[in-house]
Amino acid sequence: MPPLLQLKDYGATELPDLTGLNPGQLRELAAPWPVEWLFPPKADEPERVVNLFSGPGGWDAGIRDVLGRPVDMVGVELYKDAAATAEAAGFRRIVTDVTTLDPNHPALRWVSGLIVSAPCQCWTPGGKRAGHDPANLDLLLDVFTSAFEATFGHFHDAGPCEWEGDCGICAAPGWDGYSGFTGPLLTFDEVRAPIAQMTDPRIGLIAEVLIWALALTWQYANIQWLAMEQSSALPEDVLDAIRDELHCADWADAQYRVLDAVDYGLASRRKRVFLMASRHRYLDVQALEPAKPFPYTSAAAALQWPAGVRVNTRGERRTPGGNEWSADKPSIAITSKVRGWYWAHDRERKFSLDEAALLVGFAPGYPWTGSRTSACTQIGDVVAPTMSCVVIGTLLKEPWESRLRDYLRAIYRPRRESRALRRRGLTAPRCGASPGPGRSLGSGLRAGTKAPAPGRDTTSCTRTALRVS
Repeated sequence: MPPLLQLKDYGATELPDLTGLNPGQLRELAAPWPVEWLFPPKADEPERVVNLFSGPGGWDAGIRDVLGRPVDMVGVELYKDAAATAEAAGFRRIVTDVTTLDPNHPALRWVSGLIVSAPCQCWTPGGKRAGHDPANLDLLLDVFTSAFEATFGHFHDAGPCEWEGDCGICAAPGWDGYSGFTGPLLTFDEVRAPIAQMTDPRIGLIAEVLIWALALTWQYANIQWLAMEQSSALPEDVLDAIRDELHCADWADAQYRVLDAVDYGLASRRKRVFLMASRHRYLDVQALEPAKPFPYTSAAAALQWPAGVRVNTRGERRTPGGNEWSADKPSIAITSKVRGWYWAHDRERKFSLDEAALLVGFAPGYPWTGSRTSACTQIGDVVAPTMSCVVIGTLLKEPWESRLRDYLRAIYRPRRESRALRRRGLTAPRCGASPGPGRSLGSGLRAGTKAPAPGRDTTSCTRTALRVS
C-alpha cells in the first residue's frame, strides 16, 4: 500500500490530482474536512459553508429548522460540550482551535459561504471590555492590514517604480511587468503575532473573519457570501475596517446592522451586530425589515407561565438595574447566569434548560450536552436561530418572514402540541424527558445533578465529531 499523502506533499495553494488515490489517501488529504469536499459539488447538491466558532448550533438551527435552506455546512468549535450539543442535533463539527486550521486547504476550494461568530466577552458591557482599549484596538487594526498582505499582498502599478532596483516586487526575476496584486507577503502566523501583545488574546479572534474571507477569496475565488455576528458593543471602527478590507479585495458590498431579536418575535431581548457581505452583488439591507411588525412575545406567554411572575436574577444582591424582571414582558437578555434565576416568590422554581433555550428561539427538546452550568453557558452565548433565519435569508434572498412567523407560532404554542411539532421536524432529537413542575434541568433531572455526559446518553442521539489533536 502506498504511503498516506500529506498536505505538505502538495502545498496548500493548489489542489492535487486525485486520480487513483485510495480512500485512505483521500481521507488523509481531506482531514479534518469531509472527504467529499475534495471534489466539486454536483449540480443538485447544496452549497458548502464553513461556520467558525460555531457553538451548539444557533446558526445551523436557524438555517435548517427556521429558514428551511439546505446547506452542506461544517462548523469549527473548540468547546467540546457545545460541539457535542450540535452533533446531537444533527450538525457537523470539527473540534479544534480555529487558528490551527489552514484556510488555503484544498478541501475548501468549493466553499461558497462563511459564517463567523468569534467570542464576544472582550467586547460586551458584561465583560471587562478589553477590546475597547485603544492600544488593543491599534494592534487589532494592524492585524487586519496584515491579513490582506498575507493573501492579496500589495498592488503594484505597471509603470516605473520609485524603488526600482530595490523593490522586492518588480526586482524579482519572475515579475511579468504588469500591474496587479503581488500575492501573499506574510504567513498567517506573522499576521497573528501582534495578538500576543493584547491584554486579552480573545480580542484577536475577530481577525479570523478577514483571514478566512480574504484567503478563500484570493486562493479559490468561489466564496460568495459572509455573515458575522458579534456583540452590539463592537466598535464601529472595527466593523468599518473589516468592511474596508473586503472592499479592497473587490467584494461588491458589505453592510452591518444592530438587530434585537425581540423585534423579530423572540421572547427575550438579544441585541447583536450582524455584518453581511457579498462578493458579486449589492445587498438589499431593507430586506432585514419585516413587511409587518412582529408582535412582542412575553416570557410568560412563551413558557405558558401564569400572569404576575417575577424572575429574580441576583438573589438578595441589589444593583442599579434591579435584581428582578417581570415575565409579563419579554425577558431580559439570557446569559449563562440563567442557571441561577428563579421565581421571586418561589426560590425552588428555577428555569429548565428547555425554558431558557425557548426564550432564545430553540424548540423544546434541543439536546443540550454537559453539566447544567455548561448548558446554560451554551444557551447564553448562542446565536438565536430566529436571527440566523433573518440574516441568512436576507443574504441569500430567501423569503424568511413567513417561515419565521410559522416557526414562532410553533415553538410558542402550548406544550401539549409538542408531538405535532416533532412530526413537523421543528424539534431536535429528544435526549430525555421535558422537565415537570419543580424540576430545573432540561433533561428531566433535578437541580444539583448533571446532564448525561457525551456518549452516555440512553437515547438514539449520535455524535459524529471530527476531532483534531
